[in-house]
Amino acid sequence: MCGHQVLALTDQLNGTTSYEHVAALTDQVLEPTDGLLERLAEFFEAAAEKAKESDHDDGFDLHYDLEDAASTLRGLGEDLHVAVDRMRALGPRSPVLQSAKATVAGSGIGLPTAVLPAPGRRR
Repeated sequence: MCGHQVLALTDQLNGTTSYEHVAALTDQVLEPTDGLLERLAEFFEAAAEKAKESDHDDGFDLHYDLEDAASTLRGLGEDLHVAVDRMRALGPRSPVLQSAKATVAGSGIGLPTAVLPAPGRRR
């Protein structure tokens, strides 16, 4: 079942200490064209179409409920579109980036200091 696969993915996520690995697992869910959320949205859209084909009165209502579910899933994906990059950024920085940042910070590069006019002199 699909639920067992999601559970296995969650177990992998819970068992890792690498933010890079967590980001890769998160990408499997949030990837906008092939991720789990997008595939679930497609599933609900297909189910909505089947409900609409029904001769039952509730078919149209169910159709709209399932369409809303698909829309909600896509909205979640849009809201979380940078979550993978943000998760990856939580990990330790590479030594090259850390040393470059320290060099810039220690070089005195910064905002220029204001030069105050000498007392008593006016232009």
